[in-house]
Amino acid sequence: MSEFVLVILVTMGLSKVPSTYEIRVPKKTYKQCIEDSKTYKFPFEELHKVISVKTRCEKVIGKQRQLENDKSI
Repeated sequence: MSEFVLVILVTMGLSKVPSTYEIRVPKKTYKQCIEDSKTYKFPFEELHKVISVKTRCEKVIGKQRQLENDKSI
């Protein structure tokens, strides 16, 4: 059972209206979530104006079965 979720937000501003994509990865502990969040840094400094990656850890609220059956990407 996952206690936390690592949320990764990828925003691409290649057009007039930026697109944001959210990825949610289950993590067992807050420590593991924080450590893994540090690995999602965008390495290309020259593209930071058009692509950004932000991460955060959230505590799981709700029933685990409901979260596992979610079909979002």
